[in-house]
Amino acid sequence: MNGIGFAALALALVASPLSAQGFGSVPNEAEPVIVAEDEADGESKEIAGKAISAEEADKSVISAKNGAKVTVSNATLSKTGNTSNDGQSNFYGLNSAVVSSSKSTVSLSGVTITTDADGANAVFATGNGSKINAKNVRISTKQNSSRGLDATYGGEVNASDVFIDTKGAHCAAFATDRGEGTISVNGATASTAGEGSPVIYSTGNISVKNLTGRATGSEIACIEGKNSISIDTSNIEGAGPNGIMLYQSFSGDAGVGTSVLNVKNSTLKSSSNGAFFYITNTRAKINLSQSTLSFPSGVLIRSSGNNSERGWGARGANGGNLDLKAEKQSLTGDIICDEISTINLDFADGVVFTGAINADNGGAVTLTLSKNAQVRLTADSYIESISDADKKFKNIISNGYNLYYNKNAAENKALKGISYKLSGGGKLIGIAIERKQITIDETERAPQREHAPGEMPALIQLTGTVKISGNTVLFECDDGREFTLETAP
Repeated sequence: MNGIGFAALALALVASPLSAQGFGSVPNEAEPVIVAEDEADGESKEIAGKAISAEEADKSVISAKNGAKVTVSNATLSKTGNTSNDGQSNFYGLNSAVVSSSKSTVSLSGVTITTDADGANAVFATGNGSKINAKNVRISTKQNSSRGLDATYGGEVNASDVFIDTKGAHCAAFATDRGEGTISVNGATASTAGEGSPVIYSTGNISVKNLTGRATGSEIACIEGKNSISIDTSNIEGAGPNGIMLYQSFSGDAGVGTSVLNVKNSTLKSSSNGAFFYITNTRAKINLSQSTLSFPSGVLIRSSGNNSERGWGARGANGGNLDLKAEKQSLTGDIICDEISTINLDFADGVVFTGAINADNGGAVTLTLSKNAQVRLTADSYIESISDADKKFKNIISNGYNLYYNKNAAENKALKGISYKLSGGGKLIGIAIERKQITIDETERAPQREHAPGEMPALIQLTGTVKISGNTVLFECDDGREFTLETAP
């Protein structure tokens, strides 16, 4: 094959990436043309006191595009008719009740929205500069993939005094999807009932305040990739496999990076038998302050790999890497870290932790303690290093258990590898711990599938530049990786 033909092949490969077992590929993800019963194209429009319905497949109730400004007040909006394309509904708002796109603004006040169809999100903002402001709005959705407030590709939704009820799979009350949208809520009541329908699902940036929420078939909240959720002065319940999950799915919806969760002045309750915080296949930061966490499992944190059956990274390279900081916070439950994961614990003033830390001596866990923080052990525990502002370790209550530290770690040099008595009869003991060196390369987290000789391997959003020099064809990825391309038989 000549150089030109080979380059064309490579570019086609980039344009149509595959992912392991089909992860990250949705048929026909091209941006659709949104049609609606009431449309505004680059104009200003007011809609007041009306009842508007859309019954056709792929047809919205209200659409604003090309810089339009639409005000809707005291209206009733209803949507039926299933979507013809799940990807376009999830990413661009096809078949949603209200859609704002291409730098338009929709303001909703005193509006009731009901949808009863697959892929019928209620409120959807998509694209940078597109915005929806919602105040005193009631939302009810039925069927799958029908979220309450949704934003994609830089879209923004601001809401206050909203009521949301969803019934269906993949129907979070507050959601962002591909392209990192933003949702800000102050004052809301939300309930979800369905698999994969947490109260909050973020592949962007979502902040909630004064929220009362409940998910009866899913987690309290989920964060995917380099995105965030902030929860303030709220009361939220969940019933999923875990309490809150921070992960990277490699579906293509979230960039690779650090998941950030901030919780303060809130009450979070999970009925799950899994961990309250589950971190897998991603870096994560959790900041906790003056909040109450309730869960029956006894496991506060699990940072670990997974079996990759859902495409969540390559097995053996899909651990969790967590930095947790807490202040003025009571924490109870075990902290579990497997050998391909890490946890950094920073307990500031006012923290009381009760539980076991890395009892199986799996991965590297570091512990930083303020003088006014306290650790109460419930089992022998293992840490890589310790930094305690109380040099006599009086803030560690052993209850007869030992806390083992790695005497070979440079961070523990001042401890001299010896043992120290702890309150309660146990000891802080230096031992030699040999751990597998973990070098975190985010690109290695991507799942791989086995392929037969001569078969093109799976790729996940691989983009870059083809360079041809003589008989050598080089593919330079945007993320810095390089591959030499060879023709397949």
